[in-house]
Amino acid sequence: MVQYFGEKTWVELESYIKKNAVIILPVGTTEEHGRHLPVETDAIIAESYGRMLGDACDKAGIPTLVMQTIYYGFSMSIIRKWPGCPNINTRTFADYIFDIQDSLIQMGFKKLVVLDCHGNHDCLLRLVMREIADKHNIYTMTLSPFALSANQYKEIRKDPNGDIHGGEWETSCILHLKPELVHKEEYTNVDTIRCNNPLRGPVSTWALQETKTGLFGDPTLASAETGKACFDTAVEEGLKMVRLYYEYRDQS
Repeated sequence: MVQYFGEKTWVELESYIKKNAVIILPVGTTEEHGRHLPVETDAIIAESYGRMLGDACDKAGIPTLVMQTIYYGFSMSIIRKWPGCPNINTRTFADYIFDIQDSLIQMGFKKLVVLDCHGNHDCLLRLVMREIADKHNIYTMTLSPFALSANQYKEIRKDPNGDIHGGEWETSCILHLKPELVHKEEYTNVDTIRCNNPLRGPVSTWALQETKTGLFGDPTLASAETGKACFDTAVEEGLKMVRLYYEYRDQS
């Protein structure tokens, strides 16, 4: 059963520190995801993935505590053209995540896992990772369910060009997790990714292709089955990484 940091007393937390427990911090955000998905899509994915991964770790005998999900963060201005994004600037967001991890380390925790469930946070979370390492000589871990499920998704996806935002992957995940929040009547493929070329990646897709509805991808191809398969894979692969991280000891 998943164990939540916030439900423990300080006495119980002290016992987890002695066990060198792993802390899992799910990080999402709130922003538009087209006309068909809730603005909390990233946060829903983060919270659900944190719960599932924490449960898997507990069943595997890895002492693990899951923290409350971060629901607000940074999004580029292109996203903020539509309602739904209470935005946090980059430095404030990075400092906030740093302060959480800094305080956990001061308590005595040494194994910290951040779940990166929003694309604009990747560079910020890795910046914090390096700042924490410089201050404490403690190396944290950042995991992304999208990246961990990438090989499985590539095999089963129906969209040949893949997706970046609100397309088949995210829509499938929400169909699996909270199908009642998906407005299928609003599905559209007008923002299918067309710029499938070498510039994608080195240059932001947002600069290469104009979005009409706030999407980059085709949600019409999504299914709950695809979402479940991606989550199952992300949990399986995430558990492998957390186990390696938990069992690793400095060899110096």
